[in-house]
Amino acid sequence: MVIATIKGIQVDQDEQSYRITWTSGAAVDADGANGQAGKPFAYRYPDNDGWDTLADAGYPSQSWTDVLYDDGTGHPLTDGHGNAYSKTSYVWPGRSVAERSVDACTVPYAVVNPHVRRNSIGVVIGCRVVISFNGRQVEAVVADVSGPNDIGEISVAAAEALGINPSPRSGGIDSGVSYQLFPGTAAVINGITYSLQPA
Repeated sequence: MVIATIKGIQVDQDEQSYRITWTSGAAVDADGANGQAGKPFAYRYPDNDGWDTLADAGYPSQSWTDVLYDDGTGHPLTDGHGNAYSKTSYVWPGRSVAERSVDACTVPYAVVNPHVRRNSIGVVIGCRVVISFNGRQVEAVVADVSGPNDIGEISVAAAEALGINPSPRSGGIDSGVSYQLFPGTAAVINGITYSLQPA
């Protein structure tokens, strides 16, 4: 059954297995990259010299606090050296700001459209996803939610695994990426089991 159509791309969910599939392009998402494992931060403030641009986080004109933490004065929270902390929809409970989001630089993850998340049978955030491109595939976790008109987005680590340019500013690909989500089945990445997190 069709659970969403975004930009002309049909998202299907099998009524028996509940597997969700679609094929689209893949933009590259760096959200959640907060210096874990010594990797770069996704965003820098105020110099805007991070992997991704502050404008892609919506700063300053949109609802940027969905992506970046507010320092309490209406500006992005940083580590004191200009590195701004960003969020993913998946949250590790009980962890510090630096560690609670999924690290886009080291963890292969997919981003889902909110209509897909809302209309699917089964829990999507934290579930297993297999992403394929050009004969390669990577096991990943659904870790983030996109804007309502976006479809097809993967983490820096997923792009690297698939041989896609991993730059959030200039990378990604326009077509040919297949997504298979398994709602209700927790992802296991690098030996770590993710919890399923309902909306």
